[in-house]
Amino acid sequence: MRQWGRSLFQTYLTIDPRSLGLFRLLFGSVLLSDLARRWAELGLWYTNSGLLPNHTVLWRPPARSMFSLFFTVSNTFEAQLGFMLCAIVYLLFIVGYRTRWTQALALVARVSLNSRLAPLENGGDMVMDLLVLLTLPLPLGLRFSLDALLVQPKNAVPSDEPDKDPPSSAALEGDHPPVASLAVLALLLQFSAIYLFNASSKTGQAWQDGSAVYYALHQDKLVTWIGVWMREHLSISTLRLLTWSTLATEWLGFSLIITPFCVKEARLIAICLMPALHLGFALGLNVGGFSPAMIAFYPLLLRPEHWQWLSRRFGARLRPTHEKWQSAAVHWFGARPAPAAQISGVNRWAMEGATLIVLLAIASEALNDNTSVPPALRVPQPRWAKAVIEYPRILQGWRMFASEPSRVDSMIYVDALTAEGKHVDPYNQVASDQPEPAGTVVPRHMGQSQFFVMYSERIPYDAYAVYRQAFSEWLLAYPERTRHPGDCLMSFDVYLVTDKTPEPGSGAQPAPLDRQRFMSYSAPLDSPCRVEFAKRVASATNVSGRE
Repeated sequence: MRQWGRSLFQTYLTIDPRSLGLFRLLFGSVLLSDLARRWAELGLWYTNSGLLPNHTVLWRPPARSMFSLFFTVSNTFEAQLGFMLCAIVYLLFIVGYRTRWTQALALVARVSLNSRLAPLENGGDMVMDLLVLLTLPLPLGLRFSLDALLVQPKNAVPSDEPDKDPPSSAALEGDHPPVASLAVLALLLQFSAIYLFNASSKTGQAWQDGSAVYYALHQDKLVTWIGVWMREHLSISTLRLLTWSTLATEWLGFSLIITPFCVKEARLIAICLMPALHLGFALGLNVGGFSPAMIAFYPLLLRPEHWQWLSRRFGARLRPTHEKWQSAAVHWFGARPAPAAQISGVNRWAMEGATLIVLLAIASEALNDNTSVPPALRVPQPRWAKAVIEYPRILQGWRMFASEPSRVDSMIYVDALTAEGKHVDPYNQVASDQPEPAGTVVPRHMGQSQFFVMYSERIPYDAYAVYRQAFSEWLLAYPERTRHPGDCLMSFDVYLVTDKTPEPGSGAQPAPLDRQRFMSYSAPLDSPCRVEFAKRVASATNVSGRE
């Protein structure tokens, strides 16, 4: 019994420091790439001249408990400064310098970036928030970090002689014992639950008959060009196979992560198999940061046995490089005493207690926010638990393409009339690959970012009507963006267009379904745009009369 208990402790509550170090490198790169894609649309989402001004979100926040330093940002310069500070934090996180501090700062940066755009968040944002929060109690800088390179062994004698190298150690050899923390269990439970709830909620007919991937690839807001090629060239049988293999792999991912049996083999299979699933998602569909964030989790499954094999195979090759980098790091930064493998004393127990609170809050949210959970297991959620979930934005509704992908595709477009008499679509000129006002069906590929996908899906519906005033103001600022006064808008109508995806194997094109106007504007008679329009009409009339 004691041996079984020790085995469970090692399986669910301990982790190799090398796994933490590799995770930090990979996850830090994911955070930095997420920052880059947000920077590409910074003026649209993080300034008051964009589609979601800070006062609009604060006036109608999507949750009662929210925090973001970017709520204080108003213009482009301030947003760029905030992004540069986030980039510095992420870079320090990646290289592992003062890692304990940069872990905390990375959490503040990540939550601030996401909460500012909470109306547009998706599952990938939740996964990134979870990873940065649940790893906070873990010492991510013990290995493969600048902190580790600067370690001065206890028995080393300091020397001021420049020609002496600092003490060396193999890059893959374990010089720290396994780290024990409740955070390890929280990570395993959380990520196995993501697969469990995603798989168990896929109960629709499309998942049963194998057409789910076909319908998912016909969501033109989400589909990539590779996804377009797949739906047009892969056979129906192949798409069915992809559907059933996706569902089976999600069930398998849950089992491989949480199983107490053959742990070394199970986790190695998960490390090889599950990232391939998420890479497939990313190739066919634009799901934002979901796939990279999920892939970043898998280094945490590497066990000491895996590292021992890597050390035997590659340790000798990496040792010279490690020693060279260590020598350079100590020369520039100076050696420091070796840190403890774990937080000690009162601070450690405070961290473990906080982790337990977060874990209980996650459990209460997951039981209430997933349709596959039986009603008998749902319990009233305490207010404190909801706040713990909402502040770091770690919502637990895991149901991608559940109960099945929609058989209806949609888009929004704007039909605007300028003072020069041109019809333009100011929204899709920046949101998609379709710059001209659309017709009755969704184009075969929209090329939208995650943020425009979420905005296009939500703004037409009443729950998000409070954000339409900002949308209207952004549309009317069209001539400020084009720097051409003649582009001021005389009127505009905003439509939600839906079409029906053809049945698999029919070879048909999408059929027009509906077109609803949910916003409309007409310039007042005394508006500057009306005056400009009248001048142009009069000028055109005079020229015509002279001819």
